[in-house]
Amino acid sequence: MRRAFLAAAFGLAGLALLAVRLRATYLVVRVRGDSMAPALAHGDRLLSRRTHLAALRNGQIAVVLSPPRTGAGSWSSGSPPCRAIRFRRWCGRSSPTTSSPAGRFVLIGDNAEVSFDSREHGFFDAGDLRAVTIRKLEPQHGRRRREAGVVA
Repeated sequence: MRRAFLAAAFGLAGLALLAVRLRATYLVVRVRGDSMAPALAHGDRLLSRRTHLAALRNGQIAVVLSPPRTGAGSWSSGSPPCRAIRFRRWCGRSSPTTSSPAGRFVLIGDNAEVSFDSREHGFFDAGDLRAVTIRKLEPQHGRRRREAGVVA
């Protein structure tokens, strides 16, 4: 009896640790806006893996913190520029005209007319990178879960 109780307790503890590890590694984000059209549409849900700049590859869709738009003013008390997250397709370590400085990278949205990306912002900092998209998830029917909102 005691052995079964211990096995169940360790099994539950193992599942809890697995859940914590998965939440620390993966995140589900929802696209808001049209900057990644036609590849992604408003409302699409994406499974993303938290990562760092060295793991980012050409053509991946990156999830980054949104920097303030040029001329939008400064952010108060050293807080992050914005908690909204943007999707951008990474264009490699160099822009068409110059190489990226160390710890910075170029992101280009698919929809040039509405994207706020490196064409307007310049280089993005490595510290702003949160994740890369693994795959688009199927639409969720009848269930609402809290997901990270993303401004595309």
